[in-house]
Amino acid sequence: MFSSAGDILRCERARLDPERDFSSAGDILRCERARLDPERDFSSAGDILRCERARLDPERVFSSADEVVLKFEDGRVRARNVLYDTLPVVVHGNGPTKLQINYLGNYIPNIWTFETGCTACNEGLLPLEGLQESEYPLVLIGIFIQKPTPFVTVFFERFLKLQYPKNRLKLFIHNQEAHHESQVSLFLKDYGSLYQDVRVSGPEEEMDTAASRNLAIDVCRKDEGCDYFFTLDIEVVLKNENTLKILIEQNLPFVAPMITRAGRLWSNFWGALSAEGYYARSEDYVDIVQGRRVGVWNVPYVSSVYLLKASLLRSELTDFDLFNSDILDPDMAFCHNIRKQGVFMFVTNMQTFGRIVSTETYQTSHLHNDLWQIFENPVDWQERYIHENYTYIMSDKLIETPCPDVYWFPIFSDVACDHIVEEMEHFGKWSGGGNTDVRIQGGYENVPTIDIHMNQINFEKEWHKFLLEYIAPITEKMYPGYYTKCATPLNFVVRYKPDEQPLLAPHHDASTFTVNIALNSKEVDYQGGGCRFLRYDCSIEATRKGWTLMHPGRLTHYHEGLPTTGGVRYIAVSFVDP
Repeated sequence: MFSSAGDILRCERARLDPERDFSSAGDILRCERARLDPERDFSSAGDILRCERARLDPERVFSSADEVVLKFEDGRVRARNVLYDTLPVVVHGNGPTKLQINYLGNYIPNIWTFETGCTACNEGLLPLEGLQESEYPLVLIGIFIQKPTPFVTVFFERFLKLQYPKNRLKLFIHNQEAHHESQVSLFLKDYGSLYQDVRVSGPEEEMDTAASRNLAIDVCRKDEGCDYFFTLDIEVVLKNENTLKILIEQNLPFVAPMITRAGRLWSNFWGALSAEGYYARSEDYVDIVQGRRVGVWNVPYVSSVYLLKASLLRSELTDFDLFNSDILDPDMAFCHNIRKQGVFMFVTNMQTFGRIVSTETYQTSHLHNDLWQIFENPVDWQERYIHENYTYIMSDKLIETPCPDVYWFPIFSDVACDHIVEEMEHFGKWSGGGNTDVRIQGGYENVPTIDIHMNQINFEKEWHKFLLEYIAPITEKMYPGYYTKCATPLNFVVRYKPDEQPLLAPHHDASTFTVNIALNSKEVDYQGGGCRFLRYDCSIEATRKGWTLMHPGRLTHYHEGLPTTGGVRYIAVSFVDP
């Protein structure tokens, strides 16, 4: 029997820690004793009663979950029987209808309302503030790499920033992909010693997904010092560095941070299940994913990232084969077994935690495969490869004008520059620098360079997308009245070396405007170099790595490449709108 703000969150916290005083949160789930069977246990995840101090109708039976919906009133929520158009004060469910009861319990009677938001989400918390590092709970983190995945290096860079004492963390890393072995090895070589313990399972062990997850959980279950098990799939992008602390402070047996996929309604939880036990969209799913309803939600399915109390693994979840099923995939099997044991799964969107990358089109045929992810994972691509100051170009006036109608601004990160250069050198098929060039229309190049075209490494579509997204807006701003679709028959990387091709003779470009991006650093990687515009007797010699020069290609901007006197200089060039 739940009256006023009695709710599932406090019930779970109280059940797991009966010695903790939750009365300050407003009495733990009070019951109308006259109406309850005192022998019956209502504190577990079994039957959930929602009661008001009103006359109860013990004769009322609700035979279908579809007949009961939420009715939002001022400051409270009630259950409405749409079949009889009544407002029952008792809602009782058995079997599959318990999931609907859990859904109703996220709201009734005033757990969450449009006026107040979540009224119980900050009750019964377990604050970590003020603890010494040695007093932090010990967490075993299971990191699972199940398929070729983009931005794995970035995952580990971000993982290192997790705000939690590393000497209170143990790692269980399962990697099924040989493609990622070097990234895992490098992370462990450089940082593995920071953690209390590290256990690694590699592709050579041929352990499948279910077996690896069962094993990881069992390691925590059998470790008397383990307080929590934290699952973190390699696809997860944890932007919130305090995620682990936030989840522990929720003081729930099972809780997950809500993560989504950029630009889509996909998330790591389901709000409902179909009759067959698969995904179904709950009435509130879109509002929760889009942040219009914020709280801690009891849901039937969670995947990818979640926190479990180890005490739960040693009590309700003692079965080793939690992820095994003859008909369900490992994640669905796990959630099915969790529900079968009467354990509530919660997901919180009280803070923004991050997102998940798509692995659908990820290929492993290149040296730096993440470069090809501009379509599938555009947000991650931008964070990795676009200069950190790019978004401030307009507001902070970062565009410089070193010569008339020549604009200079940051575009690529150092990583992008390095990856493009390394990709080209890995491909290795540099042109000979002669006038005959079968790669271009007509087969003759008037002012040849030693270069590799983007289409030779199958990067033409991705490069065009980059120009449309990041160059075109600057072009339209700096050349008012000109709008471009970035038609580019020539996109290429040029290599200048003193003993190969040190310079480029004066010439016009076959373009309306040209993009010229410096891919390495003067006085670090090479000496000399630069670009001179003859009409204006204006030179840019101190080029900056990751910055682009943008200038008209014909008529007014006759220019030359200045001699590279030492090292190797690389630039990426696009002739736009010929």
